[in-house]
Amino acid sequence: MNYPYSLDSTLSILIQANLQYIICTDVNGNISFCNNKSLEQLQLQDCLYNSEIKLTSFLSEQDKIAYTRATRECMEDISQSVSFSLRSFAGINFAQGLQFVVSAISNAAFDQVGFLLIGQETSKQITKEATTNTSNNTIPYQELKAIVEQNQNMIWVLDREQNCVYANEVIFENFNTSPSKEFGKAYLNRFKKTEFPETFDLLEKKLSEEKEFSLEVSVFHCRGHKIWLQLKAIPKISKNEEFDGYILYGTDITVIHEAAASMKKQSELISVLNKEYSKFKKIINASSQCIMIANTINQITWVNEAVTNTMGYTSTEAVGRQDFQLFCGEETNNNDISHIKSSVCDISSLRKEMLLYKKNGQKTWVEFIKEPIFDENNIFSGFFIILNDIQIKKVSEKETAKQMISLKKMSFIASHEIRHEFSKIMQVTQTIKYQHPDLETYSKLLDEIEKSTQKMNTAIYELNDQINFATSNTISLDAFLNQDIEEVVLIDDDKLVNQMNQLVVKSIYPTLDIKVFDDVEYALSHINANPETKRKIIVDLNFPHKSGWYFLDEYKKLHQPWPVVILTSSLEKEDIDLSKSYQFITHYMTKPMNVEQLKTLNIIPSKKLQVA
Repeated sequence: MNYPYSLDSTLSILIQANLQYIICTDVNGNISFCNNKSLEQLQLQDCLYNSEIKLTSFLSEQDKIAYTRATRECMEDISQSVSFSLRSFAGINFAQGLQFVVSAISNAAFDQVGFLLIGQETSKQITKEATTNTSNNTIPYQELKAIVEQNQNMIWVLDREQNCVYANEVIFENFNTSPSKEFGKAYLNRFKKTEFPETFDLLEKKLSEEKEFSLEVSVFHCRGHKIWLQLKAIPKISKNEEFDGYILYGTDITVIHEAAASMKKQSELISVLNKEYSKFKKIINASSQCIMIANTINQITWVNEAVTNTMGYTSTEAVGRQDFQLFCGEETNNNDISHIKSSVCDISSLRKEMLLYKKNGQKTWVEFIKEPIFDENNIFSGFFIILNDIQIKKVSEKETAKQMISLKKMSFIASHEIRHEFSKIMQVTQTIKYQHPDLETYSKLLDEIEKSTQKMNTAIYELNDQINFATSNTISLDAFLNQDIEEVVLIDDDKLVNQMNQLVVKSIYPTLDIKVFDDVEYALSHINANPETKRKIIVDLNFPHKSGWYFLDEYKKLHQPWPVVILTSSLEKEDIDLSKSYQFITHYMTKPMNVEQLKTLNIIPSKKLQVA
């Protein structure tokens, strides 16, 4: 039966040693684990086959109260370990009972998931069929003495003045003493007040009451370290029915105390980590960067909200998967994937610009950063992964390359095509000037001049187009995204304006699908529901309720690549400057819309619309 929760070294040793009863339950009291000692001696074999057996089903009504009280105290303070005693278990009676320490168990998210019980009997088990001794079956003194000497518990016998009159061999071994040093001496000398004042005072008080009691006490071992004893005291009664001293049973529960202290320390550490984790989570979730944490075998264990907002994957979908399995696609460079795998094997840092894929299949460029994480002992514990969106940068780089091609073409037009025809015209004019040709020759020369001027005119127009493209303030988006448009979205609160604008668009692009909205929310819903549709969005700024600025802010959160054009009656410099802060805005046009303005948008209807 495997231990189902997080296991520290101390608890692992306890389980392997099999000296104590170790039992785990879930928060509902169902037994989820018990060690071999518990299985064999507490008759818990049925728990191997049934995960819904409650611990309380093995307890008497009185013991259920003690157990319930202890677990309730743990629930109120998960850092607290609570001791309690049981008289019997599964119908098996114990002469001096069982002593347990119960602690709360928390999972990785710091939620309480169960309880850990570590216990030990304080005397030998007696059977269910206990019989009453008679004069015919009384155990002889020598046999009784042998049993006491072999008992693993420490056993003292005190007289009514609390002087030691007997101690077994276990005491002599643990405290490096002898009968001559023990017998006739005050028992409380074992617990010197200067060393353990709390133990001394409490034990002195309990002994003076001349009643049965059970107490955890601390004392020095012969090797100089402190040990903990579960001390059970039973009064001796003389033939005259008077108090005649004590029989004391001491069980070494140091391991249980150390385990409880370890659990308490772990709980305190978890509490601190929980607070720090809450701060970390709040800061990280406020970031627009996609941030993930992976374990030592590169499985994602946590993602921030930006991963969901940007890449489309929820925490449930991402956790347990490899980063390159989650985000890489058909066009991702294989060398980039190999570098990620190498960084995992080598436990090294990685920083690359990569083409990745969102959950909806949309391609996006990111800066991929991966750093190994080491704990305070410099032990490798996982990876910290960041994805920075560089889509705009990559589009700009691509457009810059296009600009270079355009500039080279401009240079060729200026230096070759125009210059060639200009030289030809100069040559013709010189011929006319110096050779005085006849009318027929004039006519031919003028035809040549006309041809050259037409070619120059065509070249100038082409040069003008190239200059307009190269000097456009929208080079990062306009030329790349204004291709193959499937629909135009018109957003204006004035329905008449929307109708007129629709007529203007249809007059030039009759095959384009046109969506018209006089409400910003409806427009956003349409766009968000159809993220793959290639569109040109034309929006007014001034609305009576939610304005065009509201639309721009909400559209920005959708991370869609389709450009937006401002069409407004506002000529305020403040509005113009503010519109430049939105990277997806390509044009700022003033009302009313006309054919010339529309043509400047370079709209090219989708080929599939043209075919249709």
